[in-house]
Amino acid sequence: MNEITLDGYRLIRNIFRGGMTDLYVAVDPDGFRVVIRTLKKKYAGNRRIRNKFLNGAEVLSGLEHPNIIRQLHYGRSNGTPYMVLEYVESCTLRELIIQRAPLLTENTFSLLRQMAESLYYLHSSGFIHLDFKPDNLLVTPYGLVVLIDFDLATNRPRSPVRMRESPGTPAYVAPEILTTQLADERADIYSLGVTAYEMIAFHKPFERTTQDESYMAQINPCVKPTPFKSHGVHPPPAVESLISKCLAKNPDNRYPAMSLVVKNLEAIL
Repeated sequence: MNEITLDGYRLIRNIFRGGMTDLYVAVDPDGFRVVIRTLKKKYAGNRRIRNKFLNGAEVLSGLEHPNIIRQLHYGRSNGTPYMVLEYVESCTLRELIIQRAPLLTENTFSLLRQMAESLYYLHSSGFIHLDFKPDNLLVTPYGLVVLIDFDLATNRPRSPVRMRESPGTPAYVAPEILTTQLADERADIYSLGVTAYEMIAFHKPFERTTQDESYMAQINPCVKPTPFKSHGVHPPPAVESLISKCLAKNPDNRYPAMSLVVKNLEAIL
């Protein structure tokens, strides 16, 4: 593309153009590579969408952890909000699952631990993510996991709160949100369980022939996750038990806090 600048950053190439945002590899005034995330101009005037984007920027501005994307700056250019993020040479976990990449089978436990650590830090910082899924996890060639996209993040509530709308991608959304729109940190724990299951089995835990069938299996309290062995994989029983507890349909049967997930993982590993 022709060279474009944005508030002193030189945009090199587009790396994602979809949904409500665009992502560009850019060079900062000192010559370092960064990623620029901008809200598409056609959405800049939409208050609800703009507020989600700015919410993600505000949340990220107070976070600093090796498993969470680092925001360097955020602002507006000609009325369009943008973020400047660290550049991470990586693929998404979604891409690696589609490829059935050896990196996943060779580093399963390390990746799972880092995924849990990112949510533990986020919750400890007073927020819940509400959009935890393979598409929002970057994985470097060396196996570092980095959580991204905090547009739906909200303050961590002391007790379940009703959401105005069901956030996130349905297959990763906790059943209680889909049925009652009530959410707390245990919703992220469920999403972690779905993501961990998919990383190991290369299938979702309630996957069926159609989306409607999958949805009904996901919200039906009597339907259990498909056994790992049905997909020809055999994780250690302790890992299978941990993921199963994260996936409990009733949030009261899940881990009550990410600290306990991390503690159990440390005991396993």
